[in-house]
Amino acid sequence: MKFPPPSKSEIAAVESKVGCPLPAALVALYATRGNGGFGPEYGLLGLASGHVTDLGDTALALYQVFCSPDPDAPDWIWPRNLFPILHVGCAIHYCIDLTAPNNPVVKYDPNGYAPGDDWSGAFTVVSPALEPWLAGL
Repeated sequence: MKFPPPSKSEIAAVESKVGCPLPAALVALYATRGNGGFGPEYGLLGLASGHVTDLGDTALALYQVFCSPDPDAPDWIWPRNLFPILHVGCAIHYCIDLTAPNNPVVKYDPNGYAPGDDWSGAFTVVSPALEPWLAGL
C-alpha cells in the first residue's frame, strides 16, 4: 500500500514531540517515497500516520511507548535520542540517533534481556551514518 508523504505539519508535530529535528535525508525520503511501507522487512514506519507495525504503531507512537515507564522494569529508560523507524519482527527495531553527528542507525534487539539486566547490549550501531543506510533501501 502506498501512503502519501507526511505533511509539513505532521513532520513539525513529530519533531516537537521528540524534541529535535528529523534528519533532512529522512524527511526527503518520506517526501519522495511516501509515509512508510517501503524498504526492508515490514517497511519503514509512517511518522505519525501512514504505515504501522502489526500492533498499529507509527514511528511516533512506538517512540512514545518506548519512552513510557515500564512498571515491570522501573530502572528501564529508553534513550530519548533514538527514534524507531523500522520494525523487522521479533521486537527488533532499527532506530535513528537524532542527536549524534551523521545520525547513526542503531538496531534495538531486546531479546534475551530481562528487568534488572544491563540493556546496553541490546543496542548495536549498524551504520555510522543515516544517509548511506537510506541509500540501500
